[in-house]
Amino acid sequence: MNMYPPSDHFFDRPLASVGEALQLPLVSVIIVNYNYGRYLRQAVASILEQTYERIECIIVDNASTDESGQILDEMEADNSPVTIIRRAHNDGQTPASLDGFKASNGAYVIFLDADDILLPRGVETHIFVHLSMRSHVGFTSGDMLQVEGDQIVVTGGNPFNDYIRSGKGIRQNLTRPYHHHADDPSTRNPGLDEIVLHKVHYVRPLAKNWVWSPTSGNCFRRDALRLFADNPSLATLRTGTDMYFALGISALCGSVLIDEPVFAYRIHGNNIFTRHAQLNRILCYDPGGSGDSNDQAKRFLVDHLVIHAKRFTQNTWLRLNFVLLLARLDQIDPDPSLPRWAARSRLAQRLVEHYSELEPILGFWKLRAMLLYKRVPLSIIFGLGSRQI
Repeated sequence: MNMYPPSDHFFDRPLASVGEALQLPLVSVIIVNYNYGRYLRQAVASILEQTYERIECIIVDNASTDESGQILDEMEADNSPVTIIRRAHNDGQTPASLDGFKASNGAYVIFLDADDILLPRGVETHIFVHLSMRSHVGFTSGDMLQVEGDQIVVTGGNPFNDYIRSGKGIRQNLTRPYHHHADDPSTRNPGLDEIVLHKVHYVRPLAKNWVWSPTSGNCFRRDALRLFADNPSLATLRTGTDMYFALGISALCGSVLIDEPVFAYRIHGNNIFTRHAQLNRILCYDPGGSGDSNDQAKRFLVDHLVIHAKRFTQNTWLRLNFVLLLARLDQIDPDPSLPRWAARSRLAQRLVEHYSELEPILGFWKLRAMLLYKRVPLSIIFGLGSRQI
């Protein structure tokens, strides 16, 4: 996106006109819909009614069989400012999200579940925090309202609340208020910076436990998504999109929690991860049940990091971070045909498989130490240097 007007004399302009030529970033809000036609209009309205103006709305319909098709036809007939992508087959949330991402142009991206609602200042809050950060992060995660019907039952989610209550992530000089020109939303809403920037909690790189809001509460940097979006295995990941991107991006680049609601999470009984509003220490879903692909998402993340090791090890700090990150993200592999050492560790499998590419990047001794740590049999380790993987 070219923010500068076509001119041979840009730097000869008065300072005020130059400032007016610089625009706030475009935000792409991507809705993935499958048979949520009854909620779709409200989700779209919540995007179009944002206080932040530079937004594009993209709807990806996953071959819905309910009234969604008719509603999308009506939106097109009404010339609604949305881009609609109709998929021929429902391959799951992740492939549809990636279709929307490829069609988008924003420097920032929000994946909005079709049954959720963005609160009016949701996008504005995300962008204001991003532009005010002194430590650039891969994404921001805002708090939520949990809604049943038309009633707000509780605010916040348990992992998010636990992190805030712990007092973690409070840093001095983490932010400074960003003020744009006269059209800046934070200028139209005096005091927004004073409120929001005191509610920002930093999540350091290498985090391995989920502390963020679900999908709709997260606003990703486009360039952070690109680091992880070119994984061909994602074509088979039906759910767990937020787990894959949030865990990978935050573990590499860091993230922040914004202790302010930015969206409403709708509970209707068909949610994969929420059967009822959360209660303290009471599970609201069945881990590992139907539709839970989070462990698979983590395995795909390990695969992607190893295959693209050169991308993630461009300096000494990143190489150290990379080794620690792999160790923290490692997962067991449920494939019953695997030998015991491989079933214990997805990482061990990939280190052996890609040994010849990894040795020049990580070094002989560090890579051998990782293999020993993951209890790869010595007979396999000793044979690696003499064969092509």
